[in-house]
Amino acid sequence: THEYERSQFKLMFEYERQRFTEQKSSIRRLWNIEDKTAELLQFLVKIKSPRKVLEIGTSNGFSAFCLSVAAYPTEIHTIESDEKRYEMAKENLKFRTNVIQSFGLAETIIPELDMKFDFVFIDAGKINYIDYIKLLKGKLATNALIVADNVLSHKETTKEYIEFLRVNPEFSTMTLDIESGLEITLFNDKDVNVIYRNEVTEQ
Repeated sequence: THEYERSQFKLMFEYERQRFTEQKSSIRRLWNIEDKTAELLQFLVKIKSPRKVLEIGTSNGFSAFCLSVAAYPTEIHTIESDEKRYEMAKENLKFRTNVIQSFGLAETIIPELDMKFDFVFIDAGKINYIDYIKLLKGKLATNALIVADNVLSHKETTKEYIEFLRVNPEFSTMTLDIESGLEITLFNDKDVNVIYRNEVTEQ
């Protein structure tokens, strides 16, 4: 029955989450999103129903796992620059058929992507967030949602990223005080001033 399938899926998800948690606790310099962040990320993906998802910063694959479950069968493209973490994630995600991994620097890989994304999750080198968003502008679909982690735990290193979003009219953004801090941003490549003038004229 549908209820049985849901209970089995929940058990599978909890088993996988526990496995990722144990891996994180046993290995230094391994970062995973926390539970509330994972739940919110999955919730946002389900609301958005994206056609293409990009993650910058795979780590051992927990967030990619969460995204792949919530967005299935949508493809999750995930980038990792650390070879050990990349290989670890490759093993952890081997049964997630909708995850596509890339190894290398996001600054190099993003310009080579020949598609537009309507959901992006950023959780990599915090000081590079500003570089990522500038590179992403040409790779974002209209009304793309961008979620960036650690904007409160790393306030100083993500400050330039936040300021860029605040002053750029193509972005609407807000900070959520959840765990390490999330910046939730909506991208609109249309000229908001033109839209506003048109709305006023039509009234």
